[in-house]
Amino acid sequence: TFGEPGASAMATLAADLGLEVNKEIKTFLAAYPSCAQVVEGCEDSLHEVCEKRGILGLREAMQTIIGKADLTGTDPKAFLVGSLKEFANSAQRIHKTDEVIKGDRHLDDTGDLGESVTSTASPACSEAGELVESSTASVASSVRVPHAAFQCAEVPQVVPSWVAWPETGTAWSSCACGNYLQEMLTYMDSYCQGMRAWQQQWVSLVETACRSVLEADFKEMVLVGSLALSLETPGSDVDIVCMTHSQQVDAVTVLRKVRDILTSDSHASGFPENFGAVVIDEARIPILSITSENQVLVDLAINSHHSIEHVRWFHNIGAVPPNPPTVAQVPVLTVTLRCLKWWLRMRRIPRMKDGALPTVVWMLLAMHSCAEQSGSFSPEVLAENPLSVVLALLSAFFQRYTTVSGLDGKLKYEKGSAVSDFQQHSRQKRPCHADLIVLDPESGVNLAPPMSPATHILLVHEMLRARSLLKDAICTGHSQALDAAFQPVPEFENSLPASTESFDALVFVNGNGECSCTVELARIHCIHKTPWWQAPFLARWDMQSRLEAYLFREPPTCVGQCLFLQTQAITLAPWNFICRVETTGDEHVGLSMTDDALHRMRSMQALALEMQSWASVKSR
Repeated sequence: TFGEPGASAMATLAADLGLEVNKEIKTFLAAYPSCAQVVEGCEDSLHEVCEKRGILGLREAMQTIIGKADLTGTDPKAFLVGSLKEFANSAQRIHKTDEVIKGDRHLDDTGDLGESVTSTASPACSEAGELVESSTASVASSVRVPHAAFQCAEVPQVVPSWVAWPETGTAWSSCACGNYLQEMLTYMDSYCQGMRAWQQQWVSLVETACRSVLEADFKEMVLVGSLALSLETPGSDVDIVCMTHSQQVDAVTVLRKVRDILTSDSHASGFPENFGAVVIDEARIPILSITSENQVLVDLAINSHHSIEHVRWFHNIGAVPPNPPTVAQVPVLTVTLRCLKWWLRMRRIPRMKDGALPTVVWMLLAMHSCAEQSGSFSPEVLAENPLSVVLALLSAFFQRYTTVSGLDGKLKYEKGSAVSDFQQHSRQKRPCHADLIVLDPESGVNLAPPMSPATHILLVHEMLRARSLLKDAICTGHSQALDAAFQPVPEFENSLPASTESFDALVFVNGNGECSCTVELARIHCIHKTPWWQAPFLARWDMQSRLEAYLFREPPTCVGQCLFLQTQAITLAPWNFICRVETTGDEHVGLSMTDDALHRMRSMQALALEMQSWASVKSR
């Protein structure tokens, strides 16, 4: 279970209310410095709000009452004190209903999957359509990170009856699976709501820096990515695009200047301690990535028209709610995409910046598989059991793309429509290589970068694992299998560090002569990265950096004992990296892997063999 939303915040409040209120006031003033003088006379009222409405109520009061107040009146402090007292004593609550909204569907080309459900499944949805305010507004105010207009001490929960699971029916639609998905969505809502004030502060600091660098050439800041699409999950970064009047701007130069401002003493205090800011200029779209403790906080791009067009396209076809109220009528498809995003995050599936598939490609692949299932659900099932449909759609997605050739083809959407077609490739391929092409629905540009065989094996292995667990959950109705499908992977398991510290990994080794392509255990002891690479990780598409390693194999006399002995030195590239693994032992006595790591290696070796056979058949 995921715990009660707001419980941790309320526990902190009970321990030291005064300290917590002062922390929230400091955070608020970093985003609204012009309110500093008037806030000094409202501390007692703010403490009262926190006592009666909780930390999240305090944040809401500061943002909606103080942040938007007219401070030019005769006695603004008295006005604010009265407004805060009224807010603190207000008995208003947002009541969520368990009635499923049966009308107001998004039909378009997604069919019945646009059926809306009453839910708080996306905390970012209440203002998702209000992406940009006027560029003539005051500094650091043109982008507002959306937040739900809650009016109670805790984040509104998804009440247990918001999706009515039938008292009778097949085993897989039991309350166990429904409750699990319900708790998962509620947890995501609670976490994301608690990040709103911080995210707004970071966006405001980034916008101030952009205005300082660009001066008159600054046009506007646009919110894109998961927050703009109502697909936010815990840990999601804030993706923003800075648009300029001139289209001849050197994006990398601007990003470096913004980075220098943000890391200066005058701005750094607005970010968490030990935060980092790095310009990734070798990506397809250069970005400034702001991180803290290995978590991305904000990604900034310059004049990224494609990102803005993607948001507009998803809204236009009804895949995500365009501008829903607090209690949102969220399409089943939106909830499915959000659960898929959570799976990507929990399983640490490599992202575009790591040299794998961008999130938008995963979303488009999922929409295609969902469209193939759109006629499989009756209106009654969609109305009475929307979460059962979500589970079935997730299972269909993993079923669709887990064959060795599942990611070898071309996905194309009709312009301005959700109608899609996936054509498998039929031409000869190199062994173990998949060539995935996903065309941008608006521009026609391929959104899927070249994928290394090692990355392809990792993705197929993870999807096979999810498919098996979801099938078990559907057949048995047990939530344990569902929980295992979303089991988190250790933070750096699928990431290749740029440091020289020794670590063990599974690597893809190309076949030579009579040898087949296979997956091996390697100890990487030295990394020679290309001199121009600045990020703390290496990209999976990199074939220039060198990884010095030793291979470890099971000797013929020890097969079945799970002991791997050092055999030979080898030079690899990030292109060969699959994932890291934990081992015990050393190079002298041999290495042993955990049962889970050994199972993963055997599974990937079988995949490599099957992929090689598949390529051979295609070449005949």
